[in-house]
Amino acid sequence: MKFLIDREFRNDDRLIRARSAHRAYWRRMSRLGVLVDGGEWDGGRGEMLVVKVEDRAALQRVLGRDPYVQERLVVEVRIRALGDLVGAEEGALAPGREAAASTDGLSAHEWRVARLMLAGLTNRQIADRFTVSPRAVEQHITRIYQKLSISRRAQLAMALNALQPQAGSLAAVG
Repeated sequence: MKFLIDREFRNDDRLIRARSAHRAYWRRMSRLGVLVDGGEWDGGRGEMLVVKVEDRAALQRVLGRDPYVQERLVVEVRIRALGDLVGAEEGALAPGREAAASTDGLSAHEWRVARLMLAGLTNRQIADRFTVSPRAVEQHITRIYQKLSISRRAQLAMALNALQPQAGSLAAVG
C-alpha cells in the first residue's frame, strides 16, 4: 500500500540537531523502496512523504523509527492511503474520473499519467507504457503541475485528492 504523509515539525533547536539522522533514515528507506518520494516545505518545518509498505501497521513502525518522531519533534501528522487515486489495476482511472476530467481541468490522459506517477513509475517508464518519448511525458507532467498549481510529485496526491471530494476522499489512517 502507498500512503501520503504530511507532517509538521516543532520549532525547536533539536530539529536542527536531529536533521542529519532524519535525512539518513529516509535515504535508507528510499534505497529499500519504502520511501517513494518526498520533500520538505516551509523551510524544513514540515514534509510530505509518499511511503510504500505492506499495511498500516508497517507504516506506523516505519514512522516510529524516524529520529524526529523519537525526539518528539512531530506536532501534526496527516496520513492518507493512496489506493483511491492509484487504483487496483494499472491503467484504470479511479471511479468517476472520466466524467470529472472535463470539470476539473485535467484531461483523461493527464489523469492516466498522474495515476502512473502516483504508482511510482519514472518518466521513462510512463513513456514506454504509452509508446511516446520521455519529452512528451515531461510536457504532460508540466501541464498537470500547472493545472494543479504544484511543483513536485510529492504534492500530486494531495492536489488530486482535493479535486475529488465527492468521489470519496483518501482514507485517513487512525
